[in-house]
Amino acid sequence: MEAGVFVCAGQFEVQERNEPDLATVGEDWVKIEVEACGICGTDLQILKTPPGVPAPADTVLGHEFAGRVAERGTGVSRWQVGDRVTVAPNLTCRELNLSLCSQCQLGRPNHCANWTTIGIHRDGGFARYLLAPEKSLFAISEDLEASEAIWIEPLSCVLAGFNRFNRQSGATGVVIGAGPIGILHGMLLKMAGAKVIIADLSPRRLAKAQQAGLDIAVNADETDLQQVVMSETRDQGAEFLVDAVGGQLGVTIACAGMMGQICCFGHNLIQPRVEQELITKRELTIFGSFVGVNTFPEAIRLLESRKLVPSVLNHDLLPIQDLPLGLDLCRRGEAVKVMASVFA
Repeated sequence: MEAGVFVCAGQFEVQERNEPDLATVGEDWVKIEVEACGICGTDLQILKTPPGVPAPADTVLGHEFAGRVAERGTGVSRWQVGDRVTVAPNLTCRELNLSLCSQCQLGRPNHCANWTTIGIHRDGGFARYLLAPEKSLFAISEDLEASEAIWIEPLSCVLAGFNRFNRQSGATGVVIGAGPIGILHGMLLKMAGAKVIIADLSPRRLAKAQQAGLDIAVNADETDLQQVVMSETRDQGAEFLVDAVGGQLGVTIACAGMMGQICCFGHNLIQPRVEQELITKRELTIFGSFVGVNTFPEAIRLLESRKLVPSVLNHDLLPIQDLPLGLDLCRRGEAVKVMASVFA
């Protein structure tokens, strides 16, 4: 089968690979035939030089996917061949059948000591087939198109932070970063009744954000975001703010109003200048959000109900052999979400 492989630092290739064999894993694993898989910002981080996210060399990337059960291990009881599924790719003590580590015991599997991810640490969805433990599978409707289903995994991560906001209708939300994660945050805030201002440096991504229904798009190269926020809020500042890029905490604090809530989702090595006095005087709440815990069912419900339709952000479906082109489109900010499939 053709597969999109992280070869080594900065190098990605489409290679011929053997189909994965269930005999190499536990009896409670399944073989999945992939319908489609989205390119994530994490994939781009892995392919940086040096990598922004570590991954083993010669790994098939891709962790935002949906497909069908193609083969079952002898110990699988919940799933049948042909079942349509998505997979929570982050495997913890529970999925790996290990004794619970201290964080898993505390209900924090997103900080599991044995954490491993399909599509980052072990072969993933940029191929026709992959292997996954049955405990990580979730059923999805036959009516949910693959173009929507690839959004389940990123939406599950976004919901983890969004659900911590003490939401109220009529508020103002500010999102920094008009990539997939930033626009998803904006769409959820909009759905909750907020006016949403989103900032980025890419005109194409900002145009997509407005196509998705967000109210105000700010090109931070051309316009001062804080001035826009204060103008739109009568100098009161925003109630809900998201740094979907990383390193923008100082900007979000400057744009926050009294009792504002700030979600730090993105992460990179930029060290922002932070005015702690503003945090204190405005009584701001600042929290980090890392992956979702038990948020896959909610993400699936939102997409299946069509309360949220992020596929408006999709680029054309590409064949596996064109993955390098898709990665370049994302790097240059010319596409928000690119998905690939062997069936393209």
